[in-house]
Amino acid sequence: MMGGEFEHLQSTIIAGMRAYLADGGAAYSEADILDCSRALGEHCAAMQQVETNQQARALTRTTVLRLNELNERCGGALIETDQREQICALLIRAGARRGFNREDEDVTEQWREW
Repeated sequence: MMGGEFEHLQSTIIAGMRAYLADGGAAYSEADILDCSRALGEHCAAMQQVETNQQARALTRTTVLRLNELNERCGGALIETDQREQICALLIRAGARRGFNREDEDVTEQWREW
């Protein structure tokens, strides 16, 4: 992970998903939440190894497509508005901290379906 800010964002995202799951109306499971958490953690870890803008872009694309597939398997219910904004913030900040994009540049938008 890339530090406390990213761990906090990730835990906030996961807590929101778990809260909705606990309410009993979710079309997803704890396993789906763990898949999302794993995707975010792996993204941040891999971003530490990236050396070029092209690699950062490819990594972000792969992560967004992975989350698209996961959310689709959950009937589009796993990533709601709050989670979308937080996931975008995490992915954007992960690249920005390495100098691959600006903090105000949504590097997920062209692939994101959630």
